[in-house]
Amino acid sequence: MNGVQSSHNRIFTETSLYGYINGGAELYLEYGFDTLIVAEMVVDGSDIKLEVYRMKDPEAAFGIFSVSRFRCNAGEKITEHICRSAYQLQLCKGPYYISIINDTGSEADQHRSAALAGLLIENIVEPSFDPERYYAEGVDEETMRGAVLVRGPLGIFNGIPVLSDRLGSTVDFSALMITNGQDTVASLLFDSEQSARQFLGECKLAGSLKTDAIVSDSTISVISPNHIIITF
Repeated sequence: MNGVQSSHNRIFTETSLYGYINGGAELYLEYGFDTLIVAEMVVDGSDIKLEVYRMKDPEAAFGIFSVSRFRCNAGEKITEHICRSAYQLQLCKGPYYISIINDTGSEADQHRSAALAGLLIENIVEPSFDPERYYAEGVDEETMRGAVLVRGPLGIFNGIPVLSDRLGSTVDFSALMITNGQDTVASLLFDSEQSARQFLGECKLAGSLKTDAIVSDSTISVISPNHIIITF
């Protein structure tokens, strides 16, 4: 990248991540973390910090992105999943979640962050996360801006804390949560049929594998033996 005057790079693995994210490493590990590269750069006199998280798969990368993005502004869509603010640019593509932070929030530093992001995106050949596995009919772009993917209680607490009491004890699953009008819809994919049956058993629906059922104010639809959709 043109204008880079200096760069201090560090690499963190699964065992050393705690040394960089004190108290927050567990969330990344819950999703499926591989490696983190941190580059603290001076670009044209401006301080830029780049964090490149390689996760286990695109779902894990989107999951971390979905619970980390905050108050995204409009701007050029240089990749499918991106969030911009004055001081930070976040994106995910393939198995990578990327955060670029500048110190000033100036327009010039925002352009530098976008240029750096563009270079990184060009070198990621893996496809972005596709929600079709969770919702066969697809999810529109506007809905995806608020979608949250979780893989355990920490993701639920960070992404949709109001559902912690309902889903916090669920294990061996991934869930993509979206809003549909006034409803929250959670599409859960379980690692095994046994895990799905255990979840239904806790909902007292172990025998309801072919029809929709209503529990309290929630509707549970069994799509397949390991795929369940809940509407809250």
